[in-house]
Amino acid sequence: MNFFHFRKIVDHVDWMTSPEQVADAVKRFRDAFWPNGILAEAVPRRDNSIRMRTRIAGKTKLLGIMPDELKHILGAETTRKGILRVFEMFQHTQLNKRLVYVFLEGFLETLFPVYGFPDLFKKLHSRSKQMQQYMHRLQSTQASFLQKR
Repeated sequence: MNFFHFRKIVDHVDWMTSPEQVADAVKRFRDAFWPNGILAEAVPRRDNSIRMRTRIAGKTKLLGIMPDELKHILGAETTRKGILRVFEMFQHTQLNKRLVYVFLEGFLETLFPVYGFPDLFKKLHSRSKQMQQYMHRLQSTQASFLQKR
């Protein structure tokens, strides 16, 4: 990648994270979830035929955006399998939610470093039942490891 491409990426990121763009994104988020100041109603669940058509359309789009150069380097079949694996990975609702939360935490920590978000997130996560179970398992594993020494 040459300097020109790198500079375009940096300029685009600077523009996307400018105060005006962030404010616009927050406004769009607010309007999407609270139109006219009222919490939006839940979207009705789509039937299976529409969901399957959407899955096929999504797979087709993903397979179509891969550059031919990448297909030549990795091989067409390997590229196709990789794309389909990534597609299937994003079909898990719980994992998608967690991914959004991780991105949001990173976004907040990066944009507002002076507000101490890392400490706040540690406190919030420490109250989580899942995190408490994880810490308990980690401590018991470490204790058994130390006893073996």
